[in-house]
Amino acid sequence: ATTEIYTLSLHDALPISSMRKLPMVLLATAALPMAVNAANTEFSFGGFIKMDAMLSTYSDGDIAPANIGRDFYVPSTIPVGGQDEGADLDYSAKSTRLNMKTVTTLEDGETVTGFIEMDFLSSPGGTEVVSNSYNPRLRHAFFKYDGLTAGQTWTTFMNTGALPETVDFFGPSESSVFVRQTQFRYTMGDFDLAIENPETTVDGAVSDDGMLPDFVARYNIKSGNSNFAVAALVRQLSYEDAVNNVDSTTAMGFGINVSGKIMIGGDDLKLSLTSGTGVGRYVGLGAVTDANLVNGDLKASKTTAAFIAYRHHWTSKLRSTAMYSMLTADYDSAAPTTSTTDISSVRVNLMYNPVEPITYGVEYSMATREIDNGANGDMSRLQVSAKYSF
Repeated sequence: ATTEIYTLSLHDALPISSMRKLPMVLLATAALPMAVNAANTEFSFGGFIKMDAMLSTYSDGDIAPANIGRDFYVPSTIPVGGQDEGADLDYSAKSTRLNMKTVTTLEDGETVTGFIEMDFLSSPGGTEVVSNSYNPRLRHAFFKYDGLTAGQTWTTFMNTGALPETVDFFGPSESSVFVRQTQFRYTMGDFDLAIENPETTVDGAVSDDGMLPDFVARYNIKSGNSNFAVAALVRQLSYEDAVNNVDSTTAMGFGINVSGKIMIGGDDLKLSLTSGTGVGRYVGLGAVTDANLVNGDLKASKTTAAFIAYRHHWTSKLRSTAMYSMLTADYDSAAPTTSTTDISSVRVNLMYNPVEPITYGVEYSMATREIDNGANGDMSRLQVSAKYSF
């Protein structure tokens, strides 16, 4: 297949009187460069526009204005050990999302599927003073062909079908596997096998010295409208610091995740359990470091995390989800005493669809974080949102 690029200027091609008669869709399309494939690729666009308003209170401090914890729930940002209470009111549309999907049909009838997605969270380029002009960030960029997925997308260690519905961007983030990264994944029926980008967090800092990919295997189980997944992760933790004369050192990491959705009539129960050694960056948005450097050796941390969430449909347009989420971590006795050891949260929400593409939501959550020296802090948040999906 060949691709041709056409650029059309309406001012050169049509008089103003004719332009006024053109449909707006045609005007918008013709005013931009168009990519036209030889009748064998379908393009589709999607995403949503989402507005969030959050009132947050903290028992032991405050979160800085530019901190990502002001955009959505990031457990490691809960202040601990402070002397004063804090409170913030935030408005944002940064979770707004855009994506494009392509499906190319080959001569033999097989297809190649491509997908690109972006939003505006956790990115620089703007402030709330004047324009809120935030830069887009890449979420997904991958293609699928003949069982192979190549590019950046959700880690194979993660079961997206088990994530509960929340007003927050993520929700039970301390207990969920949540990583997007570059990978090669091969799917054979219900079995997935992947090699993925290795990154090691050591004492909270990122080490980019890994020479072996992270290996993931997942088995997907479906029973009626319910589904489950069992995933295993094996990885090499690696660290080297030539500046401070720390020789290369490695350790092994292992993890398992069991997750799924159980239908109970028209309601659903979602759950997840993750346990492992050296899997810190895969769970809790990096709240737990993969390993600590102790006397020149890597000592992997141990992590256990779980959530359970029940969604009830009050009517065809009104529903609620209630959930509990937790994480515990153990470190070597010589690890820094500021490492996170325990996080838990509860949340309940109410979601309403006046019409199919529009969702209004309100959610209340409470969370607690504790570090190794015993210091702790609490957060409470009331969040409302309005979302239009297309």
